[in-house]
Amino acid sequence: MLRNHLKLSFRNLWKNRLLSSLNLLGLSIGVGGVLTLMFSVYAYYVADNMIPDQEHIYYLKTHLADGNDYNEAVYPLLDKIKSTSPEVVAGTHLHGWGNIWLEEGDNEFQKTTTYADPEFFDVFALPLKYGNHSSALNEKYSIVLTDKVSKQLFGQENPVGKNIIAADTLSLTITGVLEPISPYSSFRLDVLMPNTLLKDNIAFKNQNNWDSSFSPVFMKLRPDANIQQFEDRVGQLVKENYEDPTVISRMEVIPHNNVRIDSIPVVEIIIAGNIATSIFVLLLVLVNLLNLNTSTMYRRTKEIAVRKILGGGKKGVITQFCLENGILVLLSILISGGLFFGFLLPKMNDIFGAEFGEINFSLANDYPVVIGAILLGVLVTLIVGVLPTLRFISLPVSQGIKGKIDSAKGSFILRNTFIIIQFSIAILFICVAVILNSQISFMKKADLGFEREHVIVGNIDLDFKDLDAAKSSFKALLNDLEANPYVTNVATSQAIPSDYYFNYTRFYDANTDRDVRLRRSFTDAGYLSTLKIPIVKGRNFSKEMDGVEERPVIINRTAMAAFGWTTIEGKRLKFKKDDFIGNPVVGVMEDFHYQDLQNAVEPLVHYYRSEDDLDKHRYLTVRVVDGKEKEVKDMIASAFSKIDSRKNYSQNDLSEKVSGQYRLMDGMLKTVNVVALLTIFISCLGMFGLISFMAKRRIKEIGIRKVLGASVLKIVVLLSKDYMILVGIAAFVAFPVAWYMMNAWLGGFAYSISIQWWMFALAGCIALCITAFTLGAQAIKAARANPVKSLRTE
Repeated sequence: MLRNHLKLSFRNLWKNRLLSSLNLLGLSIGVGGVLTLMFSVYAYYVADNMIPDQEHIYYLKTHLADGNDYNEAVYPLLDKIKSTSPEVVAGTHLHGWGNIWLEEGDNEFQKTTTYADPEFFDVFALPLKYGNHSSALNEKYSIVLTDKVSKQLFGQENPVGKNIIAADTLSLTITGVLEPISPYSSFRLDVLMPNTLLKDNIAFKNQNNWDSSFSPVFMKLRPDANIQQFEDRVGQLVKENYEDPTVISRMEVIPHNNVRIDSIPVVEIIIAGNIATSIFVLLLVLVNLLNLNTSTMYRRTKEIAVRKILGGGKKGVITQFCLENGILVLLSILISGGLFFGFLLPKMNDIFGAEFGEINFSLANDYPVVIGAILLGVLVTLIVGVLPTLRFISLPVSQGIKGKIDSAKGSFILRNTFIIIQFSIAILFICVAVILNSQISFMKKADLGFEREHVIVGNIDLDFKDLDAAKSSFKALLNDLEANPYVTNVATSQAIPSDYYFNYTRFYDANTDRDVRLRRSFTDAGYLSTLKIPIVKGRNFSKEMDGVEERPVIINRTAMAAFGWTTIEGKRLKFKKDDFIGNPVVGVMEDFHYQDLQNAVEPLVHYYRSEDDLDKHRYLTVRVVDGKEKEVKDMIASAFSKIDSRKNYSQNDLSEKVSGQYRLMDGMLKTVNVVALLTIFISCLGMFGLISFMAKRRIKEIGIRKVLGASVLKIVVLLSKDYMILVGIAAFVAFPVAWYMMNAWLGGFAYSISIQWWMFALAGCIALCITAFTLGAQAIKAARANPVKSLRTE
């Protein structure tokens, strides 16, 4: 029986090879897209599964009275919590403190360095490939490597017990190697070192107080811990110990599984978008298959009736149609698997790999994805095989044997509904693509308050081996640049627009009783003039007038407004509880966007720092004459090639650095564009199949109309107009949904476009034009057919 069903299935698929090919193509592309999107979601959700008892791990989030918040706390707080809270099983800080240089033999390298308490593995029992959890970070001069770093240095060898040199003089013993960590994990580690190593560091000691929040705090709590009571106790410790507890609104205790979304909020949008897109594409594929299968059923009513006359039951008919669809679905899964491995997964890594790391498929670890794909195939087979069959199998034999389908007129309503759903989804994605493209274009081209063109930015944070010699060479370079006719301005600074540290300091003005949190950075006297940022009050920094002793500052207009000042005469930035005389405010600069346009301009302060402090600046910024960028770049690169340093000098155009802030959004745009094309393509495949079927059904009608004088245009309109009307209805269904979704999304931007009517008109025109082309090609072919052949009888 199965053999007979298989033979009939292949025969019917070949007989209807046009529709079978369209079904296979639409299924393969759709399932490939769904598989890729859902694999990224799966990889994200299982990335931290290697952490045992994650449900009992929490971290602290500091909420400030001014509405700001961050995931750091003051360093001594954790010890207070552990000594007063029986709920805490273990706790650890987890922070950076500069990426240390490491040496092993002739290899010298710098990796992302993370410092943690000796109790780290009591909180996060990350699996170790080599080493022991209980002792890995106990010793002051110990270091734990990730599997990737270990292989780079020692290959497959077990390195535990070996020594490597850090910061030229420290001898560190390797005490552990972590198992491979997913790039989607909340842990972005290269090397892990104990906090005890920092205890003698003067800068670390100065930050280790009840005023400076710089370290995230993670705690493992007892399973029966009352989180609200624990949070209240932490809040009480803040009131009792913080130097100025009035600036803290509350300390929130948050489950660890929220940390990735909390750190990079856009991740939540990407994951939710992937899930929604997968559902939409899957729905589109199902609707497409149901439409095409329903259409072919009209020609197979006689076959069903004969089967019933010969004693065949509903079960046999349903099995036959499920088998036919199952063959198509199986082939599509195999083809989509090839697409996934050969094109879609590498493409996804190209788009998002720079931000989140590359993910790879491993059958041993990711077999649930394979099982999910198989279950999805079975579900699709049952839906598209059973639903249309049940509708037509209920026709009376007397009608079915004659090919009469009057009683199935309700199927036309169902078919039209399916078409509207298909194109509503497609037009929705086109609208999203148009609006997203407009927002990204706006952010890249917006006036940022500084001039980004014709500015070269060089990274001078190179860890020079002989600092004095490097300073001398750098001074000579600055003199050469200032004398160069192609150079108009030169500056050195700790930061540039698009790359300001998240360093904040609170200052208090007693006259206005304002406590303001300012983002801080350091620049020389040439920074504002190089970027052409205007001074609105006071003056710019000056080499002749300003010295390091008093360290003058320039604030932005937003900071001035936050303090409630109308003048800066006699103003100084002071701490609330400090006898320090304060930093004199010598100028107010116009607001400029030093971060992307998703964020508002915050109060900002620039401290003066001389250009001679080479080791404390990170960037050299040079404004050049238009067209002379290459000559100046070559000059600078040549000068740095002669300075001995651990890192290689690199440089970019400032415009590229600014645009690079939107790399992740560019990736989102590429994904949305691909999905929009995918959905309209699958929809048009279905439309092409439907009009092909309708043209065959109405072949004699078309022949008669041509004999009676109907033109090709009239016949094309006859075959196409109903479908074009359905696409128009779909557009009006999609437009309000798209407006609501994108208006909510744009609300998360500090600066955004307004959604305009032309965006929907453009999306509708794109859909209508593609549909018209698809329908027109097949309709013209049918209209130009020879009526003599069309009117022949069997």
